[in-house]
Amino acid sequence: RFAAVSLQQYQPNIKDLTTLSVVLIASLLIASFGRLIGYSILAYVAQIDAPRISDIARIIDPQSLFFAIPYAAGGILAQLIMGMQYGLIFGLTLALIIGIYSAEQVMIPACIVMTTLVGCYSMAKFRSRRAYVKAGLAVAMMGLPLALISILLDPQVDSVDVAVRLIAPTAAGLLCSLLVGGLIPALEYVGGYVTDMTLLEIATLDHPLLKDLSLQAPGTWNHSMVMGMMAETAADSIGANPVVSRVGAYFHDIGKTKNPLYFVENQDRGENRHDKLSSSMSALIIRSHVKDGIKLARQHRLPKVIEDMIPQHHGTALIEYFYDKASREAEEAGESQEVDKSLYQYPGPKPQTKEAGILMLADGIEAATRTLAEPNLDRIQGLVQKMINKVFASGELDECELTLKDLHSIAKSFTHVLNGIYHQRIAYSEPAEKVRESAGNEAPDSDQSLSANRDEAELEQEQHKKEDLKRLGCD
Repeated sequence: RFAAVSLQQYQPNIKDLTTLSVVLIASLLIASFGRLIGYSILAYVAQIDAPRISDIARIIDPQSLFFAIPYAAGGILAQLIMGMQYGLIFGLTLALIIGIYSAEQVMIPACIVMTTLVGCYSMAKFRSRRAYVKAGLAVAMMGLPLALISILLDPQVDSVDVAVRLIAPTAAGLLCSLLVGGLIPALEYVGGYVTDMTLLEIATLDHPLLKDLSLQAPGTWNHSMVMGMMAETAADSIGANPVVSRVGAYFHDIGKTKNPLYFVENQDRGENRHDKLSSSMSALIIRSHVKDGIKLARQHRLPKVIEDMIPQHHGTALIEYFYDKASREAEEAGESQEVDKSLYQYPGPKPQTKEAGILMLADGIEAATRTLAEPNLDRIQGLVQKMINKVFASGELDECELTLKDLHSIAKSFTHVLNGIYHQRIAYSEPAEKVRESAGNEAPDSDQSLSANRDEAELEQEQHKKEDLKRLGCD
């Protein structure tokens, strides 16, 4: 199933094919060099004067040393910068080429395919540099049983050869970790690719853009953080990239740092600067945060995948509030000409990826949830479904790959996250000590009154507790 899905997703462009070819050629050179080193070591050791050492060198089969070659390194590199499907294609191609030129070594092609797949899968969701070590360990663990099978297929293998063949996969795993960790930054820089590790590095709160956002537009910053949780959970539920979704949510509204007080989440209660502006001017200011965001993203050299999300998370949607306001004003003024819709639309493009589509949905739903007076599970669930249906019906999701099944999973994820954040809290009663103190102040000279007040307070508190437990669904 994994192979079938990966092959369906394999749609390379010229850049990806070029990169894959370069990695493949480099891997073939490394394999050839490894074989040369193996033969050279055995030939050198065989010429040593010590009879025992030279005899051991003659006993060892060169194939035993070939298990130490880091065949999987190229596949892991391809997976990190282009995707799992490229790692699969790489492993199959490398195994085919080496299998043709080394037909007598039947286990080597199998070792290439299996260790590449395991290494790629282990790096599918990595969040730290330690993942390189884990990938190397996975390659070693996969190579070990394959080396053991090769021993069982060769009944004449010597005990020394057995030891070398069982140790060699560990060396291959270690070399894979070193090669991948060392070469991935160079491939990112030269090829213009972005890995999840790079995205995680720029998503820290120390990034200048996020610092400015938290200081100049704290409401937008809070909105972006909540969106990050929503987008990451939803992306994970449908098999999209959760890191791209989360980091995209953090940076999607960075353009609002230019005019933060013109956006409702940053305004004080009772103050709205748009009251003094015309509807068209207000819409122009709202739309400009997209252009400003793209400009800031380029100034700070954000990855292209994050920059693209800034305009795509709004698509070509209508700024409904000000469009409706302008329409009402035109109607009241008796103007026959319709309001120009293009003045109240975002420039686009529409979301082109699943991650951008998730961001568009999360943006509107998170903002709408804040308007609920008494949020509970049913109201949040109804709002989420209503907003998703509205965006879907508008055609804004037509150019991304989200399916109806995906939208259902996204709705469940959004509801779960938002219910955890905005659910209604229980109003707890005051502690008994405060009630006693209050009763004592009212009648300090009457022990009987104090006792009565205390009993009444305790009864009231007990009643509150029962109501709270009942509200929570407890017996």
